[in-house]
Amino acid sequence: MEAEREERRRLMQERKIERAEEEQRNLAAGNPGDVDFIGLVKKWRDEHANDELSLETNEEQPKICIAVRKRPVSEKERKVKDHDSVTCYHPVVWVHNAKLKVDGITKYLDHSSFCFDYGFSEKSTTEDVYQHSTLPLIEYTCSGKGGRATVFAYGQTGSGKTHTMNGIEAMVAEDIFHLLSNGDGPNLDDTMVLVSFFEIYGGRIQDLLNKRNRLKVLEDGKGEVVVTGLREFEANDPQHLLEYIESAQK
Repeated sequence: MEAEREERRRLMQERKIERAEEEQRNLAAGNPGDVDFIGLVKKWRDEHANDELSLETNEEQPKICIAVRKRPVSEKERKVKDHDSVTCYHPVVWVHNAKLKVDGITKYLDHSSFCFDYGFSEKSTTEDVYQHSTLPLIEYTCSGKGGRATVFAYGQTGSGKTHTMNGIEAMVAEDIFHLLSNGDGPNLDDTMVLVSFFEIYGGRIQDLLNKRNRLKVLEDGKGEVVVTGLREFEANDPQHLLEYIESAQK
């Protein structure tokens, strides 16, 4: 019995050392938190790594495209030792909920899945997001068919909206003028690129390119929504367009 106790103590000590080493590896990788839960997430990812589809599998762009982009764990989350609990295996996003069994000791994961048109992991670049979610819209609006398109980011504070949209805005500006200069549709000789920028905040509508003047949203005789009093400015090149955007965001 004494030998068995010594063996258990030895195994417990080895496990303690292994956990400490694993914790240090997780910290070095920027993923602090409970070692056991992190291990369970890693095991699940290893078992499901082949579930991810190529981003190129979406052959036809839907009229409404919903894409989710996962950002890396933030410094604030690292400080409170939150662990990475989201996995994006396109087109499915998985949330791993850390739980304890009724004994209060045994740890396990409960997995929730959400399917989107695109699921971009933290390894995806802003260009990846743009190529698959936004470029088809720019090609459509510059085709001369009278098409309209909207791109917007939705998410809580700190989720990475500004970071993503800043990159997309720069690529949009470049591609609009590139297509109007080299595409088969309208060209810069007979097309104007106009910019307007307004904000809806707290029930107020303001023109961000015209001294934050108050605006009104009305409906015309055709049932179209019109922002009355909103000024438009012509942009002559990508840099000019981005300057207007930067000015409006100040």
